[in-house]
Amino acid sequence: MGKVTIQESTIDLTFGRKGKIAVFMYVGEDDPVAILDNAVSQYVGHEGYSEFIDINMDNPWVRVVMSGVNEMNQVPFNPAIHKLKL
Repeated sequence: MGKVTIQESTIDLTFGRKGKIAVFMYVGEDDPVAILDNAVSQYVGHEGYSEFIDINMDNPWVRVVMSGVNEMNQVPFNPAIHKLKL
């Protein structure tokens, strides 16, 4: 039996509200799709959420779940200042 780990962070939404982003990872020999489907289901309950999965399923051991994606504070993209590297 493998194990599921999670990393959670909060994100700022409009009107001072907060959302969450969670990264799930599975390490083990069982089917990662079934294991992570179950973990995400338990995590979100009946709340609305967006889920991101590798489109090619090259990495089925990772899932990203996010709440409030439609209520996120947004600014125009500027490639001169918006970079992945901190």
